[in-house]
Amino acid sequence: MTVRPVALTWLLAFLVAGVMLGPEQAAFAQDQPQITTVILVRHAEKVAESRDPPLSPAGVERAGVLVHVLGHVPIEAIYATPYVRTRETARPLAEALGLPVTELPVTPTYAADLAELIRMEHGGGVVLVVGHSNTTPDVIGALGVADPPTIADDQYDDLFIVTLAPDGAAQLLALRYGRPRGRAPL
Repeated sequence: MTVRPVALTWLLAFLVAGVMLGPEQAAFAQDQPQITTVILVRHAEKVAESRDPPLSPAGVERAGVLVHVLGHVPIEAIYATPYVRTRETARPLAEALGLPVTELPVTPTYAADLAELIRMEHGGGVVLVVGHSNTTPDVIGALGVADPPTIADDQYDDLFIVTLAPDGAAQLLALRYGRPRGRAPL
């Protein structure tokens, strides 16, 4: 199933914010433990291999689509690795939301450290993580998803949503955004 950006935006808003509540339900909901939402994407398409490649024109287009898909989601923090391609993927959305992009170095404990940071600093909030084909599944696993997906080297359109319940239980929703590989623009 292909989900167009507008439809995905509404789906994300519904998943993150829930249904509209009346005053009584809203007061009740404020007293309940909050679910943490972590949205994860791999960096967009990059130019030919180099040590630290920037985004290709297709990657710049995909980063722009990310603004349309997530621009109305109440994201409170954006994390990226210190590579040009992850920063360039995160930058348009960060600018649209008025948020900084926090860079975290990729170390042997990167996934576990980031998962702990999200749990400690963003409980009940919404966070975006822009990573790589190897780090994104690692972070999903560190957040508690038992069987994280793999990301092929030529796959750039995955958008993963991990919800963390107050008891630590994690659920994964795998979506796609932007132009599918090998297909005409949306």
